[in-house]
Amino acid sequence: MALSSQDQDAGKSCACASSCLSFPSSSSSYYLDADLDIDDISASSNPSSSCFHSCCCCCCYRPSFPLLRSPATKIAVQDQHYRSSSSPCPYPPSSHHLHYCCAGPPVRRKPGQGAHGPKSSPAPDIFNIPALLYRKWPLLALAIAVAANTYILLHYYSSHFSTSNREDQTNCPTSLLNSLYLIIFNMVANVGGLAARAVFLMSTRPIAQRADVASYTNNAVAAIRTLETTWYDVGSGLWDNAWWNSANAFTTLADFADLNRDAANELNIGGILMNTFQQAQKATASASKSINAAGLVTTSYAITKREVPLPIEGRQFSAQGFPNFINEFYDDEGWWALGLIRAYDLTQTQDYLDMAVRIFADMKTGGGTNCNGGIYWSKDRKYVNAIANELYLSVAASLANRISGDKASYLKIATDQWTWFKATGMINDDGTINDGLDGNCKNNGANVWSYNQGVVLGGLVELSKANGDKSVLTDATNIAKAAIKQLADDNGILHDICEPNCGSDGNQFKGIFVRNLRYLHAAAPNNDFKTFITKNADSNWNTNRDSAGKMGVVWSGPAQGVSGPTHSSALDSIVAAIAVA
Repeated sequence: MALSSQDQDAGKSCACASSCLSFPSSSSSYYLDADLDIDDISASSNPSSSCFHSCCCCCCYRPSFPLLRSPATKIAVQDQHYRSSSSPCPYPPSSHHLHYCCAGPPVRRKPGQGAHGPKSSPAPDIFNIPALLYRKWPLLALAIAVAANTYILLHYYSSHFSTSNREDQTNCPTSLLNSLYLIIFNMVANVGGLAARAVFLMSTRPIAQRADVASYTNNAVAAIRTLETTWYDVGSGLWDNAWWNSANAFTTLADFADLNRDAANELNIGGILMNTFQQAQKATASASKSINAAGLVTTSYAITKREVPLPIEGRQFSAQGFPNFINEFYDDEGWWALGLIRAYDLTQTQDYLDMAVRIFADMKTGGGTNCNGGIYWSKDRKYVNAIANELYLSVAASLANRISGDKASYLKIATDQWTWFKATGMINDDGTINDGLDGNCKNNGANVWSYNQGVVLGGLVELSKANGDKSVLTDATNIAKAAIKQLADDNGILHDICEPNCGSDGNQFKGIFVRNLRYLHAAAPNNDFKTFITKNADSNWNTNRDSAGKMGVVWSGPAQGVSGPTHSSALDSIVAAIAVA
């Protein structure tokens, strides 16, 4: 098949030889829902003249294929027509981003979710009963006005048309009727004025709210496009060749997609998540980590892409091959487990949840510490730190809420983990969390990093959901308040002490805190948390972007040390702002 010069040029910039798709020929049977507009498929990608005839590099040359726009529109394509021995891609490619391997399944809206996310209204506010009830004070004032004027009218009627005055009723004076008309007119005017003010009050807030949601959504879409086009590698499924950071970018995209399904489909987030799931687990990620004098972890990776999963001695995996997302560090594994759980929540794809279960099984092997609980940071079994143990708590509690048959087991692990964590002393006198424990299992006094204040919040939200204990939400709220007090500047903008030279690890920290603060706000609403989230999102967008739209490590700006981790971390704040606006 001959490609046009334009397509050949596009192919030069793509390295996707290992990610071809086998498309059905023009004679193959394939099924599309009647709602799908076939006219949207461009002439250049017509099955009679395109790579529908044979296997081609779908990352660079692909047919236009509309993604799901609404719950009623389904793409009912038989998966086997888009699957081949050389490709993991089971879905038709997207027309929106030519460099991606393939499109994922369209992300469907939740029942009742509007086109612009969970807070959008399908009808004008005056007809939106939940919106009216939400703004109850104007309604209450209106109801009181109606009741008061009704009482006045009845009282007037009773006093002027009582039995004692029945003899006068046949010759009711004109002045009496005029007085009655005047009262009725006054009542209507009063109630009408209150009604107008009530409608104004009821309408203004949701319009402003929707404007904020739309603005943050537009910002997030632009930032996601920058993240995808600048740092995403289709072959490895990673962002900026960073392992655990990519798990966080994966989580952020899943969170955004859950807030706005239509925008997610435009961005092909379902396809990106699937490609990362398929490709990243095929990469051998050898990690080397060290902790400097300031307590900052520095990680270096040797990422080796391969087609055939390699066995890891001493561990068994299913025939499907899930050898990776597992490396020398338990915290790395925890990040991927949480990301896969969020992807499962979004798509209900069982493979994501199954992988999280497998990862957690490996994390459990980090137990048996010399501190009477918890897990080690790495498989050299030397350091017990906060982040690995917070992730262990969060993954266990999350699985307790999703694996009903094993809920009791996961819940016990999570409950015991939190009891142990509180008793270790890692939570200091200021209410914040230091980096870990020393050789005597005492707080090592290392720096208070923002991500150590964040993961625990999400873990406690999941624990509260699993066991119904609201007191752990109070614990989480106290940690969050202490963290903001210690780590935010006078303008309410979050910082880590390493700025602006935080390395690839520290560059990711702040977004993790804000993401989990958003989870806490959803479970235990707090206006201070909402304000904090939106301030940081605004600061990132207004002051922390360079001329190419990339966001740096210092959220108060200007953009410095721009990288995939700094950008995806700042993106977390914008996604969180969509949720709380």
